[in-house]
Amino acid sequence: MNPNVVAEEYLILQRAIMDAQKELTEAYVNEIDLDIKKQDLKRELPVLPQLTQSPVPGVLYHQAVEKIADVIEEHQPDLADELNKIKATLTEEEVMTWIKEAVMFDEFYFKQQAKDRGVSEWLPHFLAEQGLRPFMQLMAREVADIIQEFDVMGTCPCCGEPHRVAKLIKGEKHLNCPRCETLWKQKRLACVHCGNDKHEKLFYINVKDDESSKIEVCESCKNYLKVVDTEKLFANKPAALLDLETIHLDFVAQEEGYDGQ
Repeated sequence: MNPNVVAEEYLILQRAIMDAQKELTEAYVNEIDLDIKKQDLKRELPVLPQLTQSPVPGVLYHQAVEKIADVIEEHQPDLADELNKIKATLTEEEVMTWIKEAVMFDEFYFKQQAKDRGVSEWLPHFLAEQGLRPFMQLMAREVADIIQEFDVMGTCPCCGEPHRVAKLIKGEKHLNCPRCETLWKQKRLACVHCGNDKHEKLFYINVKDDESSKIEVCESCKNYLKVVDTEKLFANKPAALLDLETIHLDFVAQEEGYDGQ
C-alpha cells in the first residue's frame, strides 16, 4: 500500500502552520501566566477541564488565528477572500466564544459561523482549532513534570484529546497527543482505550512498504492506535505531523472494522 495518501501540497501547508504555531508558542511563553495549582488537580481527569480559568487569553488567541490565516493565504491564495472576510468580521466578543467552542470541538457552532459569513463550511473550525494549539502546547509544557502521575483512560491527560498516535522510544510505548503534543509513557502490552491487557485480544497490523509504523488493534473494544517506531523513522517529528503522515493506517484499520473512537 502506498503510504503517501496525503497530497504533498497539503503536507507543505500543514508544516508551515506547525512552524507558525511553534513561533507563537515561543513568543507567548513569557506572556502567559497559567497559574495552574498542580497540587489541586485530580489525577484521574484531564487537566484542561479542571482549570477554573481559560488558559487562552482572548487578545493573543485573536493574533494566533490571524497569523494562521495569513499562512493559509500564502499557500492557498484562492482562499484569500474567505480568510479576509473572517478576519474582518471576527469581533473580540466572538473570539471568546471561538475559544470555548474550539476547546469543546463544537462542529455545529463553526458550521453556523461559516454559514453566517458565507465562507467554506470547514474553514472557521479549522482556523479556530489551529489557532488554539499553541496555547494547548503551552499548557502541556506547564504540567509536563506531573503528567506521568495521571491515569486518564482513553484520552490525553492534558487536553482530553482521544488517543491516536504512540511512539516507540527505545522499545517503550509513549502516547503523544497531536493537539497539545503531551508525551507520556504507557504499558507496552495494554490497550490505551479500554485497558485490556489480555495479550490474546491485542494484535498488530503491519502495512506493506511501511516499516516505521503499524496499527495496534484491540479485539475487546474494537479500537486501534497508530504506533510509530522512532528508531526506524530516523526523525523526531511532532505528533500532529505523524498523525497526518499515517492517515493510510486509519484507512487500513477502519477497513478492518476498527473505529478509532
